[in-house]
Amino acid sequence: MTRDELLNELTDSECLDLVKLYQADTTQHFYTLVEQLYKLRDEHGFTTRISRFKTEVEKLTQSLDGFNVTPQHFKQIVQALDLSQRTQKVSRFMQTKDNHLAFAKPVDLVMYGDSITEWGPWHDGIHCVSLANRGLGGDTTDGMIFRIESTVACQPKLICMMAGINDLAQGYTVEEIIDNYGQMLNYWHERGIDVWVQSTLFVGQRLQDLNPLVAQLNQELIKLCDKTGAKFIDLNAVLCPEGFLPLNCSADDLHLNSHAYGQWITLLTPMLEEYFSLCE
Repeated sequence: MTRDELLNELTDSECLDLVKLYQADTTQHFYTLVEQLYKLRDEHGFTTRISRFKTEVEKLTQSLDGFNVTPQHFKQIVQALDLSQRTQKVSRFMQTKDNHLAFAKPVDLVMYGDSITEWGPWHDGIHCVSLANRGLGGDTTDGMIFRIESTVACQPKLICMMAGINDLAQGYTVEEIIDNYGQMLNYWHERGIDVWVQSTLFVGQRLQDLNPLVAQLNQELIKLCDKTGAKFIDLNAVLCPEGFLPLNCSADDLHLNSHAYGQWITLLTPMLEEYFSLCE
C-alpha cells in the first residue's frame, strides 16, 4: 500500500486491521508494513492502535511516562519480559512433552521439528498414512533431544524431521547442531526407525544474514545422512530455489503459508506412498 493509503487508514481508524492491510498488498513484507505504520503514526502524532492485540511491552509500560523512563524502570521491564517469556517457553515445552507422551498412539509417520512442523497441515494434507505431529514452536535441536521419547512412543516406522533455524538464530554453531542431529539419528536407528531429514529451509529478506549458515548446515546434514543411512530431502530446491524464502511462501520471512505447505506436501506424498507400499 502507498504512504497516502496508510495515512488514510491511520486517520480514519481507531484500531487497524493488520490482516486486511497486509492482504491488500502481499507483494510487501509484513514486517515492513508494520514498521511503516509505526513510523507514520509517530511522525503525525496519531493515537491509532496498530492492532487489537496488546503486547507484553505495552502492558508493562502503559502506566509509565514514555519520556521519563528511569534505568530502574527499564531494568524492571526487561526482567518482567524475560520472566514471562522464559516461563512460558519452558512451561509449553514441559506440557507439550507430557501431552505427547500421555496421548501417544501407534502411527506410521511422525513429523518432528519446530514451529514450521507444528503449524503444518499434515493431517489435512497427507491421507496415505497415519501420522502424529510432534512439532513444537521455538524448539531447538537441543530441546528436541530432551523430548525425543515422545516420537518413539508412537511406534512409527518413519520419522520426517526438520530443525536448525532456531538454533542458528540463537547463536548455536553448525557443529553443535550437527552433533545434536547425530544423537537423534542414532537414537532412532538403534530402535529400527527410518529417518528422513528435510533440509533446513532458507529464510526471507528480514533474516537473510542466517542464510549462509543455513546453506552450510544443509551441506553438513547431507554428509551426516550419507554417513548414517538417513534419507536427505532437499526442500529448498522446491521452496527456495534462489537461496531465500520468497514472499509467496511466507508473510514473516520464516513461517510458511498454505502455498508453501502445499508444495511441501506435494513433494512428500508420493515419496511416502512408495515407502509405505514397500513396507507392506
